[in-house]
Amino acid sequence: MFPVAFGFFEGESKENWIWFMQQLKKSIGPMQHLAICTDACKGLESSVKDVFPDAEWRECFRHLMDNLKNQYTGDVYAKNMWPAARAYSPHKFKYFFDKVLAASPDIQKWLDEHHPFLWARSKFSPDIKCDYINNNLAECWNAWIKEMKDLTLYCMADAIREKVMILFAKRRKISTSLPHGILPAVIHQLNAASRGLGHLKISKGHPNEAEVTEVYKDEEVRRHVVYLSQKICTCRQWQVTGKPCPHALTVITSMRQPDMGSFVDNYYSVAKFQAAYAGIIPSITDRNQWPEVDKGFTLHPPIQKKKEPGRMRKNRIKPASERSGKATRQVRCPNCLEYGHRATSWKCHLTGTKKRCITTLFFLVSSHNFLLCNHDPLHFFTGRNLRRRILPSLGGK
Repeated sequence: MFPVAFGFFEGESKENWIWFMQQLKKSIGPMQHLAICTDACKGLESSVKDVFPDAEWRECFRHLMDNLKNQYTGDVYAKNMWPAARAYSPHKFKYFFDKVLAASPDIQKWLDEHHPFLWARSKFSPDIKCDYINNNLAECWNAWIKEMKDLTLYCMADAIREKVMILFAKRRKISTSLPHGILPAVIHQLNAASRGLGHLKISKGHPNEAEVTEVYKDEEVRRHVVYLSQKICTCRQWQVTGKPCPHALTVITSMRQPDMGSFVDNYYSVAKFQAAYAGIIPSITDRNQWPEVDKGFTLHPPIQKKKEPGRMRKNRIKPASERSGKATRQVRCPNCLEYGHRATSWKCHLTGTKKRCITTLFFLVSSHNFLLCNHDPLHFFTGRNLRRRILPSLGGK
């Protein structure tokens, strides 16, 4: 997670998001290749179009699936929508998405109307070396500043600034001890991914070009072409992520003493990492020592809303799909064998109509009182009123 900018406003509206995007544009400057991923916040769509008209608009796929479940039900969507979103190749995306269209042909119209942004990797631009389809970084940020959300506004802003300053200083110190080239963590990740590629078969016709065939149960399933000099694979994973895909790793590891870093995009270089944290966040004094500025007008405090009772909420309200904890067991009725209610519930259609087992009764009658017991000796009933009601039903006097 790399914090770029943060701001505070009262609510999610078009005017507030336009203000935030304008401040963000001042901070990062003009960028040729920019992707913005969101979870469909209110007013954010129009603000990005006004401030960043050339940016690639992406959408969190997990939020898309949560909305999809409310409109369409069935296993065909969960089994095919996620593989379609994770597929880098347009042909693989079409293979899974056609199954969804076969189940519900009108789903394409619903997606175009409610989720018109990019949510599949096969449609991502290869110039932006990022293949995230979920907006999990926003949740990481919320968890990172969770303990500061109940502070006052200026204290929260100063606490976040201090935490970002410490993070930048720590990573700047780490960057000075790294060797030149690609980040060691990326090289370690590629070395681990190069194992277990025995199901891929190589056919070379040129030192920088090869065919890689996926073999499953002694049958050739799919074949891709790898161009090492151009850092291209027909599966598109290498172009989108900037890191060699399994097909390219198969060709690279077949070489003698390959330089793994030469096949990785410069985006993962140590020089880029050092440049990202080169900026120094200045240290400031506490609020009591800030200089007084003559603004030329009287600035009144904002109108305070009525404070809700209790402590301020730190945790966000999670949807039903994210609720965690111990799984509850579903209740089943022993009479009708249906789920959702017990035997004595009014929801059971056999309540009052099904014959019940006769319990063995043991009773002791005296001249004034009697004792009535069932098979459990701890449960008993006594009294003259019960004798008057129960004995006639048992045929006694």
